Amino acid sequence: MTRPTDAVRARWAALGRPERLLVWLALATVAVKVVAYAGVAAGPVVGDEAYYFDAGRALSNAVRDLVWFRSPDTAELDRIAVSSGWFMPGMPVLLTPLYLFVPGAGTPLVRAYLGIVTSIVLLLTARRVRRTLGNAPAGALLVYPGLVPTYAVFGTAGWGDSLAGLVVVLMMCRAIEMTRAWRDGRAVTWRDGALLGVYAILAVYFRSSVSVLVVGMLGATFVVSLVVARRAVRWRVVGAYVVAGVAFLALLAPWSVGASVALDSRVLTTVSVPTVRANTFGDRDVLCFGECDPGSSIWFSPLRFSREHARAAGVSETVIADEMSAYARRDITATSYARDVGINAGRYFVLPHRFATLLQWHGSPVPIAAISKVLTAPMFYGATLVMLALLGAVTRRSFDTMLTLVLVKIGIVTLMVQPFVHIAGPRYWTTMAPLLGIGAALLWTIRRQRRDDVPTAEAGTPAVRVLHVAQVAIGVLVVLVVATVGLLAV
Repeated sequence: MTRPTDAVRARWAALGRPERLLVWLALATVAVKVVAYAGVAAGPVVGDEAYYFDAGRALSNAVRDLVWFRSPDTAELDRIAVSSGWFMPGMPVLLTPLYLFVPGAGTPLVRAYLGIVTSIVLLLTARRVRRTLGNAPAGALLVYPGLVPTYAVFGTAGWGDSLAGLVVVLMMCRAIEMTRAWRDGRAVTWRDGALLGVYAILAVYFRSSVSVLVVGMLGATFVVSLVVARRAVRWRVVGAYVVAGVAFLALLAPWSVGASVALDSRVLTTVSVPTVRANTFGDRDVLCFGECDPGSSIWFSPLRFSREHARAAGVSETVIADEMSAYARRDITATSYARDVGINAGRYFVLPHRFATLLQWHGSPVPIAAISKVLTAPMFYGATLVMLALLGAVTRRSFDTMLTLVLVKIGIVTLMVQPFVHIAGPRYWTTMAPLLGIGAALLWTIRRQRRDDVPTAEAGTPAVRVLHVAQVAIGVLVVLVVATVGLLAV
């Protein structure tokens, strides 16, 4: 009879050196998460976390009512789960099982639960990346962002930014696999298309700002798939992406319909953009058609004002919020907008460890804020250099490398749209981080292919031409946008 330990030893001995390294890196990410948890377990609930935790409790109450065949408290769902319609329900849904079984779960237990879930998702994502792209990208993902202390802290917190980034990678891997299948003449089922749509909506549920990224990535792989597929099966490409769209909309509908009914307005994802634009580019001193009530934040004073005036006028609060935003932005010029975009973009790159400082609890046995300050900055700014190199990189060595490079570029560019419409901050880099880790391995692959003079097997084919043009076009677009913003800001 074979003992379990003998089976484990046999499997370990059968692994090659790269696979063993991946195992050690996976264990290292778990160890970093444990250290991060020790530093923030009893820390304060910060900012938007309060909404996510409260909404998770409200959803668990509704599920409990349904299980016991009671009518759910729709007023509680409208007031807490939908609230102002500013936040997508991905994190509340993720927290619902915990609150369902432990209604009184305190912050330490919530952070432990989130730490376990995010660690599992990170490891599953690395496993998928290994299958789709190889060992090097999977290892790079486990190093960055897996070993970044601040990223590990985010894995125990209530924001969905880091999870959205991981789900985006899962979506990208699925899209790449489908494109390869059509290129090689293999079958792609409707289930593949449905799963692609599920990944897309999950990413949006965790962070609505990835909506542009989802459209960009899936639009690119759809076009490339049409180019590489045989003429006789191109209708199957269209069918698969239609199924993906149907799955996306079907899962979006419960939130969109519920929020629309609660707010008496048409809501697709969130309704925060008007207020955000006013606070980012407009005159905050007149956002409430004058000065807002003092003693509150730049977010909640305008929200209260819009609600009060909506009740008095008998309209949706979103209508008043739109009017307030337009009033605050009436004096925007091209120069003021460009300067605000520049300042806003800069917030991405300042204090990348900031939220570890906010979440650390007094008396923690682990000084996670100090650890994050020392270790996060060099890793983060190194990844920033990787980002710049990726945007300028161009290759024609292999179809797979070209396709992955184009998708990573699209991911970076679409995530950097945020400074043009929304206040940026030092937590938003966590969404882009997995793409940059994969991108670092991609740059290494491109360099190795050039060194070894790897030929382009599909040279001259329409797909290679399309991908080559896309690589160059994205780089040129970035240069033009940066130059235009810089000239206007002067």
